This record gives sequence, structure tokens and C-alpha cells, in this order.
Amino acid sequence: MINKGILGLMFAALCAEGAEKQVDKPNIVFIMADDLGYASLECYGSTGIHTPNIDQLALDGVRFTDYHSHVFCTPTRASLMTGRYPERARWVDDAELSPVFREQRKANVKQRWAWGISLEEVTIASVLQQSGYKTGLMGKWHLGYDFKFHPMNFGFDEFRGYLGGNVDYHTHNALFGLKGLDWWNGKTIKNEDGYTTDLISDYSVEFITKHKNEPFFLYVAQEAPHEPWQGRNANSEKSPSDCYKEQIEILDESVGKIRKALQDNHLEKKTLIIFCSDNGPAPPRGYAEWGSLQGGKGSVREGGHRVPFIACFPEKIPAGTICNETVVVMDMFPTFTALAGTKIPKSLKPDGEDISDLLFKQNKIGQRTLHWEMDGSWAVRKGDWKLIGTREKEIKLFNLKEDIGEKKDLKAVYPSLADSLTQMHYSWMEDVNVSIPTYK
Repeated sequence: MINKGILGLMFAALCAEGAEKQVDKPNIVFIMADDLGYASLECYGSTGIHTPNIDQLALDGVRFTDYHSHVFCTPTRASLMTGRYPERARWVDDAELSPVFREQRKANVKQRWAWGISLEEVTIASVLQQSGYKTGLMGKWHLGYDFKFHPMNFGFDEFRGYLGGNVDYHTHNALFGLKGLDWWNGKTIKNEDGYTTDLISDYSVEFITKHKNEPFFLYVAQEAPHEPWQGRNANSEKSPSDCYKEQIEILDESVGKIRKALQDNHLEKKTLIIFCSDNGPAPPRGYAEWGSLQGGKGSVREGGHRVPFIACFPEKIPAGTICNETVVVMDMFPTFTALAGTKIPKSLKPDGEDISDLLFKQNKIGQRTLHWEMDGSWAVRKGDWKLIGTREKEIKLFNLKEDIGEKKDLKAVYPSLADSLTQMHYSWMEDVNVSIPTYK
């Protein structure tokens, strides 16, 4: 017969072990800018925009040169949440939408996914939530306008921000959809005075402070520098280009505030913090933000999906590292589950890969084939080679190692490689149930 005192000691030990494992779970802060281009930050070559806080994040961690999103905002967010290509995700059927949004969707077929992912989807937020994490989204959702597709129905404990694609930075009225107030505190619409970027920063700091004694996943989805181009002063007469520059610099301030909150709460060494963008730039007319890349938001050229990505985790990621490995937004789901010490549900088959060993051990990732699809244009990437197909029924081949600007078409030089990559992409299209073009 076991002594009750021994049983008590055993139970206490088990509780202590569980508590220790809980403490060992790293916090994850994922900051995503909206429409921020590859060359928009000083650490990526910008000379006209000052971003000291983001640059310092890069100096304290690793800066990636070959990270890729989707070419548009909603598909990227779907890939982040599901770990899969957006074409593979289950999107809301028209019948599930309220009449007003059903009609809007019919009128905007190109962006039909903006109306929401299916409630059947398992998100990274729900997986981390079930693993003991407190989960928060501060900022932009854009994975469903209807209330039933609210982020708190997809694994987020807390939500402060807006459901749609963008809002006025001062009034917080939506510029798409119903065009009314789109500012939420949990599941309640409630407006507040303040500039959107600053409010999202404040919410993020509050979340960090509130949950400093438990593991958390904080998704900070900033609006900046997405249009409308507005600075802090609602009555400013600044040009769109000057406002755009100000928006990025205020975004940089936000990163500094979030890092300070982690430091003030003694969490910096317990937290992986990532900064990236959801797609390429869409700046005011006349504002050059592409650097050496071609294309911007919506383009399958490099400028549409090669975006900044910086990761920092003191004493885990070597400071001042530059990584040239090819990484994609879909990699976040398996990476975050691995960091949390939990398993991906067997029903899910993510298209991304766990990049933990790349982040913490600098182990290289094996070569893989990647795909992009948008409004009739497409691209396939394998190693240094990238093949693109355009709406004009042209197919072009580029060697990105030698020609990151995609200026020299090598299809005529390597026709068999172009054919091989074309067939790879067509096979992928069949796999994700996308219509194959009628041309070759």
C-alpha cells in the first residue's frame, strides 16, 4: 500500500513538471505589415525611409533575403492560419454568406476568397490555444466579413481591430464591404479615438503585459502602409508619398513599443518575435519602392511576393545573421507547432515546413518546388529557377541567382527545363483544384 504522503509528493512533482513544461513554451509574436515592399526598410536598402527599430531587430536576430508571401493579402493570411496554399484551403461557399456579402462577392470574383475561410478550417491559433497558449489578434483579420467568421471563432481568445481589408486610420470606417464602422473589441463593435497603428500597438502592449505569466501567441496585423495614405494628423496637407513614408516610420515605432513591452516584462529571452509583410508594395503613384525587383502587390514577379522577414530570439538565434534560404509564409504553422511542443493534427497536411532548425541551428532546408497563382498569372520556383506564365499567355524562365530582377528570359536557352517546370505547375494545379490554362 502506497503511503498518502508519498502520493502527495508524487502529485506535487508531476504538477511541478507540468508547470516547468508550461514555462518552457516560448512566446510567439508575429508582426505582419500590410503592403510593405522588399526595399521599404533601411536594412533592406531603403534610403528615404528611416526604420531604426526594425533595423535593430535585424541586427539582434536574422534577416532573410529570400522569404515569400502570396501576392495578395487575404491568401497570405489564409496560408499563415492554415499552413497550406490558399488554393487548398476551404473557402466559404456563397450559400453561407449573408445576402449583402454574397452579392458583393459576385461582383468581385477576383477577390472571392476575401469573404472568408470555412469554419471547418483548423488554424494555427486554435492549435496553439489547445496547447495552452493565450492567443490574440490585434489588427486586421480579412478572412471573413460576416460575423460567423469572426477570428474568435478560429482560435483567438482576444481580438482588437477590424474584420475587413482596411479602414480609415482615424474614423475606423471600412473602405470596402459595408463601409461602416469596422472596429472591434472582442465580438463587439466599439469605436475609439486614435490612429490605427498606435491603437494596435497599444493593444499589443496590453496583451503582453496581461499574459506575461503564461505562454502566448500574439498576431499583430498592422494596417500600415496600406492605403488610405494618412499620417497621424487627420488634417495634414502632406502629399500621399509623404504620408506613406510617415506610415512606415510609425509602423517602425510600433515594433519598438512591442519590443520594449517584452523587455519591461522580462520576456525578451522567452519570445520569438517575427516581422514580415503580407505581399509586395502598393505605394502612391510615383513612389519607387521596388528596389531591384520587378512587380508589386498582385504580381507573380518577385516584387509581388518576395518581402522582408526578420526573426529575433535572443540567445537562440545568433545576432546579425543573414539567411539566404528560401522560406514561405506556410512554414509558420509547422514551425510554431514545433516550438509549442505540440503536434499538427493528423487530418492536416501542411504545405509548409518546420524551419526551427534553420532559425536556431542554421541548418539548410532541402530544395523544394513552390507555386503562386493569381488572376490568370502563375509562377513556379525550384531552386534558383523560376518560370512565370502571364495573362498575355507568355511563359518566361529566369535564373534568380543571376537575375533577381527577372530581366533576362532564358526559356529559349533551356526549353526542356521550362517544359519540366510547366508540367510541375500543372500537376500542382490539378492537386489544388485550380483550372489549368489552355495554352503552353
